[in-house]
Amino acid sequence: LEFAKRSNVTRLILGKPTHSRLRDLISRPLVDEVVRGSGNIDVLIIAGDETVPLAQTGGSPVPIPAKPLIWATLFVVAATVLAWTFRELLALPDLVMLYLAVIMFTAVRYGRGPAILAALISTAAYDFFFVPPLFTFAVSDTRHILTFLMMFGSGLLISSLTARIRLQENQARSREARTAVLYALTRDLAAAADATSVAELTARHAESVFSAPASIVIGAGTKPLGAALSEQDLTVAIWARDHQKAAGSGTDTLPGAASLAVPLMAGGTIRGVLSLKSPATLDVEQRHFLEVFARQAAFALERVQLAEEARVSALHAKTEELRSSLLSAVSHDLRTPLAAITGAATTLRDSDAPLTSTENSDLLNAICDEAERLERLVGNLLDMTRLESGVLAVKRDWVPLEETVGSALTRLEKKLGTREIRTHIDPSVPLLHVDPVLFEQVFVNLFENAAKYTPAGSALEVNAVRDGEVVTITLSDRGPGFPAGTENQVFEKFFRGQHQESVGAGLGLAIVRGIVEAHGGHIAARNREGGGAIFTIAVPCAKVPPAVDVGGGAA
Repeated sequence: LEFAKRSNVTRLILGKPTHSRLRDLISRPLVDEVVRGSGNIDVLIIAGDETVPLAQTGGSPVPIPAKPLIWATLFVVAATVLAWTFRELLALPDLVMLYLAVIMFTAVRYGRGPAILAALISTAAYDFFFVPPLFTFAVSDTRHILTFLMMFGSGLLISSLTARIRLQENQARSREARTAVLYALTRDLAAAADATSVAELTARHAESVFSAPASIVIGAGTKPLGAALSEQDLTVAIWARDHQKAAGSGTDTLPGAASLAVPLMAGGTIRGVLSLKSPATLDVEQRHFLEVFARQAAFALERVQLAEEARVSALHAKTEELRSSLLSAVSHDLRTPLAAITGAATTLRDSDAPLTSTENSDLLNAICDEAERLERLVGNLLDMTRLESGVLAVKRDWVPLEETVGSALTRLEKKLGTREIRTHIDPSVPLLHVDPVLFEQVFVNLFENAAKYTPAGSALEVNAVRDGEVVTITLSDRGPGFPAGTENQVFEKFFRGQHQESVGAGLGLAIVRGIVEAHGGHIAARNREGGGAIFTIAVPCAKVPPAVDVGGGAA
């Protein structure tokens, strides 16, 4: 009743009493006690099946080993010899305490049965050797009968209390062992990253805990992980998975099987099946522990499966985001130059009135400009595809940084217009071991990005210094800079600034980062004091450049 009230139980079911009414005259019936103290709890009395006597089930009480009984007898004999030796110095109550000490020691050491035997022998020895008349079991003073009864009763009480304490101790140790097993299982499963690792760890722990070969069947058509399963064992595991119920040895379903299959249920979903081959007979506590063990494994399988589903969903969402961005770039940024080219070409072809030379020149220039813009957009898309697919081949060569920067400035001379370009490359900067074409594209994209965002008359600065085995290159401008918190986002695909005058696909800086990282370098962006942006490129230069033979003679 105390447990039911603590657990908020609302209904108790009891079997009808089958003992005789004479027993009810000695002690109050259990049913009456429960009904009287049930309070708001409903109590149902059912017929049920009568208990089968132990003799009919083929079982027998566990016998007490002979060794503890012999030791209990020897302890009483030793106490009797000691008491007889000092009988002149000790009073009869002192002898009773000596025997009680022997009974207590026997109960602590060997348990209830030997303690009861020690109490019987101690009572008989005390009566035979120390209670007048000596060496006989006759009692001349009836007051000693109470002593005998108290002595034997105290022995029974001590043995019962000791047995209860030993039982509680064993239960505590058993709970501690189970807790340690579950802790080790949970700790190992928490580090598992996939369903295969979880299944293998669960099978290994189950084999160690239940002393039986164990295996895990995760899903239909998958190979069992752990111990090999026979065709019959696999059939039992499949039945347990399909019906979400334990089956096999020790259960009501397929009890003749050599294995026990326990479904791993979490969140109302079957996550797998734990199969134990030829397990030992499990009592109620062990079966409960097996259920808890299976539940922990099911939670771990659920965690990794949900994590995999979340990863796939995130990847799908990212793919959809990239797809939408790519479609936006294709639909707008590619369509705009195509429309301009088509319009200019159509005007040249279909104009009824003759066009002036200036008009012809303007239309042709527009076609060329938009064609170059279209070429850059398509080239950026192809370069980004090659970078992400890992097929970009870096063909390294020794090139001077001045030549690479100068070539990029020459290509963008028209776009940069009247901007002042200030270049300072420290003499300590060696030849760079890079791909000349790709590395030139880095500066082309950076200068083109600066041309989009900076005023027409502003200055651009390119500086390069050597710091140990790294060459640091900075490109500074006096544009609007970056909005707070977007310094790292500018290198993401399809990211565009908020103050741009000309549109683009948002791939230029992403390509720059991919090329720099393909060379083992690093690029970063930050706002410049006084306004503007700074791009910093760090390129390794650990290798020694080849020596240049200037005069053709020996050095």
